[in-house]
Amino acid sequence: MAGPGWGPPRLDGFILTERLGSGTYATVYKAYAKKDTREVVAIKCVAKKSLNKASVENLLTEIEILKGIRHPHIVQLKDFQDSA
Repeated sequence: MAGPGWGPPRLDGFILTERLGSGTYATVYKAYAKKDTREVVAIKCVAKKSLNKASVENLLTEIEILKGIRHPHIVQLKDFQDSA
């Protein structure tokens, strides 16, 4: 459970607001781009420390697939950042 100082993570170029949902390895936040457009996006934050090798490989495969897909019923991957 989150403590009183809990809040969304910080990410350059975006203002993260509310939590949209979470699962075993990731949490999704609603965010706004800091650019002039103030585009609304969803940002998926993955807790890499909790992933085993197979899960990391699955995540990287998901990223590669989403990079190339453009479909009206599948969310578009606009950016990927790795905090190392």
